[in-house]
Amino acid sequence: MHVFPSDIGHSNGAQLLRRLLYLDPPSHISRQRKLPEMPGIGERAWVFITKSDGERSWAANQGYDDAVGLYYSYDTNVAQSRKIVPGDIAIIREDDYVAGWGVVEHIDVVPNQVKEITRCPMCMQTRHHRRTTKVPANKCDNRSCGHAFDDADAVRHLETVTAFRAHYANSWIEAARPIHFRELNAIQVTSSTFNAIRPLDARKVPAFLDRLSGRDVDLAVDIPSEEFLALVGGHTEGVVRRRRGQRAFRFEMLRRYGERCVFSGEQPPQVLEAAHLYSFARRPEHRSDGGLVMRRDYHALFDAKLLAINPKSLTVEIAPMLRAFPTYGALVGIPLQLQPEAIPSIELLDEHYSEAVRIFSHN
Repeated sequence: MHVFPSDIGHSNGAQLLRRLLYLDPPSHISRQRKLPEMPGIGERAWVFITKSDGERSWAANQGYDDAVGLYYSYDTNVAQSRKIVPGDIAIIREDDYVAGWGVVEHIDVVPNQVKEITRCPMCMQTRHHRRTTKVPANKCDNRSCGHAFDDADAVRHLETVTAFRAHYANSWIEAARPIHFRELNAIQVTSSTFNAIRPLDARKVPAFLDRLSGRDVDLAVDIPSEEFLALVGGHTEGVVRRRRGQRAFRFEMLRRYGERCVFSGEQPPQVLEAAHLYSFARRPEHRSDGGLVMRRDYHALFDAKLLAINPKSLTVEIAPMLRAFPTYGALVGIPLQLQPEAIPSIELLDEHYSEAVRIFSHN
């Protein structure tokens, strides 16, 4: 993890945490906010590879403080590091499977960071990996070298790098199905298996996103340029705040509506979740009239804008693709299971409905 000089010895724990999360960036952090003129939103795509500690196989550095679903951290030692810009598609691979995808909203840039780098003692290259069943534990991946060496023989020194953190939280789409990295490799531009950031073939990305998302993806329709402009420049704090306050929000919704799904009625509390009617990219707050209680599967479809509530009739509408599933097809046209005095904000229902109708148009 890259450490900010201004954070060392900081006396305020909460403020330090906010700094480490980049919620209150120190003055020496710059942030890329402007959309690139070329290419446009979604015209370029990358795979960002992150490894859990148990799966990390390379030994050249100590890894990065990635948070899947929120941001991806890297530095100038990573090939392609300076080519990532807001508007690019980021497909996140965690270990052997694809975790999901999002659109890069902004990038924090932190210059002059000191980082320990480990090199092969024979060829002085950083391309080597750690072995778990053989000794010596490290083996150089340089084809002209291939030297095996112990930790004590490795060459370690400090280098100054520029650190980056690409945020994509507000556009994040969780993988709808397991997709192995070999399927992702098939849409890479290069056959590289070492670089943590790899360019993807833009012609093959749309079909891959459809399969990964479990629905048809049309960026021009799903994320209009004016909506993306609202995301660029930083609402990451809203996403973090949502996670911190989610339990209290759920309790408030259960007090307001009872242990009843708004679509299917009384359910075991273990399957009930509090669903926001609005995007935290625009409103990073919890509103008592801005949520409903839903069964977990309905909540997932509601967040994906495949299920919506008509704000005029207060009846259920679904994307055409869901009509093939009897459980969800049966929802069409049914009224909400709510008491009249507990109706949530019609304005917020209308906002969600308008966004869902765009998704319905091609799903």
